[in-house]
Amino acid sequence: MKKRMAVGMLTALLALASVVGWGGRVSAEQVDTTSENAAQAEPTDDWLESQKEIMVSLHWLTKSAVGVRAVAAPLTQTSSSDGMTYTRPLDDRETTFVKMLEDTTLRYESPTPFERIYVKLEFACRWTVKLPDGTEKQGGKDGFIHELMELEQSVTSFELHLPKGARLTDIYAFTAGKLPSWVQVWEPPCENADFLVLPTHADDEHLWFGGAMPYYAGELGYKVQVVYMTNHYNQNVRSHELLNGLWTVGVRHYPIISDRFDDIYATKASVWSAAKIFGRENVLAFQVEILRRFSPKVVIAHDINGEYGHGAHILNAQTVLEALPLTDDPSAFPESAQKYGTCKVQKCYLHLWTERPIVVDWRNMPLARFDDVSALEMAVKGFHCHVSQFRYSFHVADSGRYDCRKFGLAYTTVGDDTPGRNDMLEHIVRTESKGKAEGDAPAVSGEASSEEGTSGEGTSGEGTSGEGSSGEASSGEASSGEAFSGEAPSGEGSSGEGTANFPSEQTPAETDAAGQVSDGRSVSLLAKGLDWHDDRTIGSATFLLLAGSGIVCALTVTAYYAKRS
Repeated sequence: MKKRMAVGMLTALLALASVVGWGGRVSAEQVDTTSENAAQAEPTDDWLESQKEIMVSLHWLTKSAVGVRAVAAPLTQTSSSDGMTYTRPLDDRETTFVKMLEDTTLRYESPTPFERIYVKLEFACRWTVKLPDGTEKQGGKDGFIHELMELEQSVTSFELHLPKGARLTDIYAFTAGKLPSWVQVWEPPCENADFLVLPTHADDEHLWFGGAMPYYAGELGYKVQVVYMTNHYNQNVRSHELLNGLWTVGVRHYPIISDRFDDIYATKASVWSAAKIFGRENVLAFQVEILRRFSPKVVIAHDINGEYGHGAHILNAQTVLEALPLTDDPSAFPESAQKYGTCKVQKCYLHLWTERPIVVDWRNMPLARFDDVSALEMAVKGFHCHVSQFRYSFHVADSGRYDCRKFGLAYTTVGDDTPGRNDMLEHIVRTESKGKAEGDAPAVSGEASSEEGTSGEGTSGEGTSGEGSSGEASSGEASSGEAFSGEAPSGEGSSGEGTANFPSEQTPAETDAAGQVSDGRSVSLLAKGLDWHDDRTIGSATFLLLAGSGIVCALTVTAYYAKRS
């Protein structure tokens, strides 16, 4: 027995010795090539050929073991056409920016090669990046103020050209690999939306509509388009908070931020004050245009009484209800009809509407896309991106006066909801030309929990208690709809004929282009040295894998002989 044990131990030593020798040769590739002995450390062609198959077979193992994560390359501004040195774009703070007083070219360099640039601006504008080989790439074409540019080559420097008046907030450079979760890779606004969310101000979408966006956009992958009635261009940080909040909850289509209505103070107790400031007819025309442009199946909008009585919220809700019956009438606001065509919206839910109510239990709706964090908690996380608004007493609540679970069907062309089913997608008719392909309308399970969606990475938050849920969806044939407006909800809508129920099956949410690495920016530092393109990582990780394999083999041989004896 002792002899066989010795044979096993000898096998282990030989395996480790071979691994150490191989690992040493890999390490030798990293030595300074200017060293006198560097030539002796170079592996021979024969050795490289013999190891080629091992490297190929281990590539995916190493990649899986260490992860392919982008590294934030440190940038330094080396020159500027206006002779200024700007530090604010490199301070990683959205509360600061620099304004270009003339057309300006800034030159940046990094000791770390990078393949991508991430730019944050105060206002949308066109900008240009010039690479060392003379290649020029255009940014700002889609009107994004947070934009990632793929350079399609590895560089250590670039020139950024900004027009006069541009305001640069932050700029970053990243290596290839999986980006940190806070880097936003936006898709353009969708042509035909499944859901159209209509908040008045940035943060309203989380406060009053709760888990609607995390669930329908983040979890189920529906096309959710958000349109803000007002803009916050006079409050520099709020546009950044707006985008950060939407990105956090899984919205991937860039929002529409109205350039027609600034966030001007209106007497919160009076809709007449808001109508005087914004112009009721102007807001109505805006609503009709937005509805025609995105041709949504379901609209989610404010409380008709403005939640806490905000006049602009009331005006927003009233004009949405007025606009809905006009969207398929080409004679109503013919300019937008000619530009986008007409449409017929199937359903509209208003927050706290008391007729045909539904109560959606966001709290008891775990989202696989966000590591089983509830839809309510994700709404809280989205709201927490609006740091500038923390001085007010509002918070995401699923109980009390502003309960974000409570909605009512204020407009329908597909019939009334089934009482107690609590499903915004009930009776929705799906077509290939608008929104997702024809198929099922995923629904929340009936009583206490939700069906599981597709997996993904995310983070957690905290919310408040509540109850209610939504259930299964069924198809229906469109019929005439009826809208209601005024201070108190009233009236009934016409019904549609429900035909066949869609199977209760969820459509997988697409993986976002940026991936989900972690919740904080520290990932760019934690991931340093983990990029697959770092040869030292390849050598170290492969060495560890081979060492582990040698030990496992040795222990297996030893155990075998021990068992036989």
